[in-house]
Parts: sequence; C-alpha cells; structure tokens
Amino acid sequence: MAEINFRLDMPLKSKARPRLGKGRAFLPADYREWKNATRDHLKQYWVDFDLETLEQFELHVEAHGPGRCDADNLIGALLDAGLPCKKTGWRGAWKDDRVTVIPYISFRWIRDKEQYWDIRIVLLSDKRISKD
Repeated sequence: MAEINFRLDMPLKSKARPRLGKGRAFLPADYREWKNATRDHLKQYWVDFDLETLEQFELHVEAHGPGRCDADNLIGALLDAGLPCKKTGWRGAWKDDRVTVIPYISFRWIRDKEQYWDIRIVLLSDKRISKD
C-alpha cells in the first residue's frame, strides 16, 4: 500500500459552527481564514508531489499543540480544508469526507509548545480521481 506522509505547519483549529446573521448562515472569519490558509498548504503539497484527488484512504493524524480543542472538531477542520473548493477551482486533496472515502481515521494529540499536524495517509486502492 502506498503512503503519503507530511507535516502541516498550521496551528490547531477546531471546526467552527455556522453562525446566523441577517437571515443567512456564515462561518466566523477566523475559521474561514484558517481553512483557506490550510487549503493553500495542502494544495501546494499536492501540486509539489503531483498527487491526485484521493478516493479512498486511511487518515492518521497527530496534532501537536495546546489542549484546548475537541478531537472531533480538530479532525473536522482538517477534513474541511482538504475538500474540493468551487470558489478557487481546486479539485481537493480528497474527493469527500464521507466514510466511504475515509473509512478509518486515527487521531492522537500531543502537548507541544509548537503547533503543527503530522499526517499519514494510507491509500486503500489505486482508485483515484484523474487530474483532468
């Protein structure tokens, strides 16, 4: 099985809950900014290593930083950042964050003064979305 291993130098951030205002839902600005910056880092890694959008894989995450977040919200934020983005036209690191695409996730938090993510992806098949 092929593996993809990388360090994502981004602070830990919990997935934000949508807020309501002026009759519509929106995400807080700081979360949108974090998600956009994280997406840019992921996109650059995918471009640098000529990776395709993944269709099925295991995700193993070690989050280094302070203990102020819930594990499920940290994973949710990371998964959101890797999704395809209509606004930017990026095809995404992964096709979707459903269980059919990512049937296995492991998460470990490590207290650290520095904040970053160690990510290991194990490809479950050669099925991937083409770059076209």
